[in-house]
Amino acid sequence: MKRSFGLDIIRAFAVLFVLCTHFFLNTEFYKVPFTGGSMLIQAFLRWMFIICVPLFMMLTGYLQVKKEAGSNYYENLTSVLGIYILYSVLAILVRVLYFKEQETLIVWLSDIIGFRANGYSWYINMYIGLYLLIPFLNIVFNNLKNQREHRRLLFTMIFITALPGFFNNIPGYINIFRFPDWWMTLYPITYYFLGAYIREYKIKINKTVAGILLIATILVETIISAFFSRGRNFYNAVGDYGSILILIQTALFFLIFYDIETDKKHIKTVFSVISIISLDIYLC
Repeated sequence: MKRSFGLDIIRAFAVLFVLCTHFFLNTEFYKVPFTGGSMLIQAFLRWMFIICVPLFMMLTGYLQVKKEAGSNYYENLTSVLGIYILYSVLAILVRVLYFKEQETLIVWLSDIIGFRANGYSWYINMYIGLYLLIPFLNIVFNNLKNQREHRRLLFTMIFITALPGFFNNIPGYINIFRFPDWWMTLYPITYYFLGAYIREYKIKINKTVAGILLIATILVETIISAFFSRGRNFYNAVGDYGSILILIQTALFFLIFYDIETDKKHIKTVFSVISIISLDIYLC
């Protein structure tokens, strides 16, 4: 597949948003009462950045939906594992030399195998399983007959992952209206199919309208946070990556940028380089 400038933009923003999202862990945002305009602005930014990981999942669906199982396919996973091992070893060296942690070689090896050596390697842990499933997810997606059946697949995944990801998370929500939530952790597959759907049908949306809806969604998330956090520390009433609001926000951002092109080679080069090393940046 020819390299896409729009997809490079999305991947570059996604890895930037990873850094920005985790930056809040190094401030007092989660430790002080949610009051005043400053906290509102910070909450808005937090929700703006939170689509980082969902964007990567949607990109995977968009790019991998035509892949089939085969030796070459599985060999490509080794590059991801190589990058993970490299940064796990670097993380262990920092823990030993700077933080003075003392463990045996067996423990360090166990941390690498168990995806604990690097604090952000949960994504690799998830991605390995997703990557192994992709050829079979593609059999399901590519053998559906028409757009109506693809929509039914999407709506089913949204019903079992995204709706409970938001509504079941609201404090005091009446239990009788709870959505079935056993399958919530399958949200990476929901994003995968959403990315695949956009590629299959080349979904278009007016970018101005999409931008307005994107800002409106973030504002709604900010207002919900302010309402349920009033008088206490930040409370996440919106939900995490699988929430329907996060899904809508991610889809709008993706649709704004995925089909953008430019003739300016220097700009394309910058975004291409960031895109290529995005996993390195994420883990580093």
